[in-house]
Amino acid sequence: MLQPLTAIDATRLRDFLLGAGYTEAELRKQQYFSELPSSRLRNFPRLLDRTSDRTCLNTLLRWFWLGVPQDATDSANLLPGWFVPLALSLGLLRQDGSQLAAPVMLFPVKDFLLACDHTSRIDACDPELVLWPNPTSKLLSQFTVRRKSRATLDLGTGNGIQALMAAVHSEKVIATDLNPRAVNFTQFTAVLNGLDNIECLAGDGFAPVAQRKFDLIVSNPPFFISPGGRYLFCDNPMDLDQLCRRFVREASGHLNEGGYFQLLCEWAEVRGQPWQERVTEWLKDTGCDAWVLKGHTQDPAEYAQHRIAETVASPEGDAQMYAEYLAYYREREVQAIHDGVIAMRRRSGQNWTLIEEITDIPKDAFGECVAQAFTARDFLREHASDEQLLAVKPRLSSDCRLEQFFQPGDGQWQPASLTLRLVKGLPFFVGLQAPVAGFLSGCTGTRPVSELIADFAHRVDAPAERVHVECLGIVRKLIERGFLLC
Repeated sequence: MLQPLTAIDATRLRDFLLGAGYTEAELRKQQYFSELPSSRLRNFPRLLDRTSDRTCLNTLLRWFWLGVPQDATDSANLLPGWFVPLALSLGLLRQDGSQLAAPVMLFPVKDFLLACDHTSRIDACDPELVLWPNPTSKLLSQFTVRRKSRATLDLGTGNGIQALMAAVHSEKVIATDLNPRAVNFTQFTAVLNGLDNIECLAGDGFAPVAQRKFDLIVSNPPFFISPGGRYLFCDNPMDLDQLCRRFVREASGHLNEGGYFQLLCEWAEVRGQPWQERVTEWLKDTGCDAWVLKGHTQDPAEYAQHRIAETVASPEGDAQMYAEYLAYYREREVQAIHDGVIAMRRRSGQNWTLIEEITDIPKDAFGECVAQAFTARDFLREHASDEQLLAVKPRLSSDCRLEQFFQPGDGQWQPASLTLRLVKGLPFFVGLQAPVAGFLSGCTGTRPVSELIADFAHRVDAPAERVHVECLGIVRKLIERGFLLC
């Protein structure tokens, strides 16, 4: 466990580490972010060679990135005199004879430094491992709605990255975890980064915040669907996907009106039950609108192989473990395992649930796109009649692009198709006919839909009633998808 850090020591320590080049930008420059030291990759000798020069930064990298012990006298000579005594008192370093070892990894993300465990602890199958930021951490961060929040909950905080990101736009952040080691690391990380609006609590699920409500709850829970609880950070302690279901069912009781719950999850598809029905049951009668985006699907055999490879370093025992996974799935008649994200918003009244599949995850943040999607559905609900929608003055999003595709024919290029695409946020697109594209070009936010439709009907010389119906349908669809803003 790490020891409490004072604000003064935190500032001195953080300023020194960042000033020495222990930053995400510098590690990316040196290509450290492309891979972590791993027994699976057999990359340790190469990383040791790259840090062999005796410099201040290499000393820090060997301790806090690679987890390599170093000679106490040699390393101390490269650092300020106060650093080693302070690091020893905090538990960042440990004396072992003439060697100094770092039991903790310091992981730089953007302008933050996070305390987590070295990769060697996953090789040792430590059940209380606190994982470093990984692709799921990044996905949840990109997915999160970044609007001002009076109170935010990071449910299952792990290394604390979501809490740190939320602290920037939240008055108060509560970070909880079942693993006391994760709570300890997150508390240390909050102080190290000069954030005084994060409170860290240990406990199961929502129990530590039983009487509290939030404007935003985010969770990257242990969602692996596995037969055993090897690691707290990833293995679902309940049968199949029931932990994710539990969080969905309980979250609404901890949301303020208009508050969001955003969850990364996996769910099983069981024989005789479409996967959509399983997730719909989770969301029924929660008092929340819900948007489910399903990503990848794996069959049980493929899933078992991937999960074993991710969490077990040695191939010894793979056959027995694989057999246990498959027996677990067969007994429960699991046909497939799906992953995805769920966004819920607490709202009084009749709620809606939208379930969709996506093939591409945005590379950039798309939390604002999520918030706008909920707002768009509110707008369409408030403008349900044709008369209300005809008075609206829509405008095309600046993120729209119209793509023209051609194909060869008769010795020249022939127009083949038109596609309207969003270049930011979720990768939505719709196919259009050329006259409809012309109709949409008039959506500048200055003219009502009624005028646009009248002009369009005149240009195409089509029955007014038919044009009216088709154009209103297109306008509704494009508002819902974020192509048109109102």
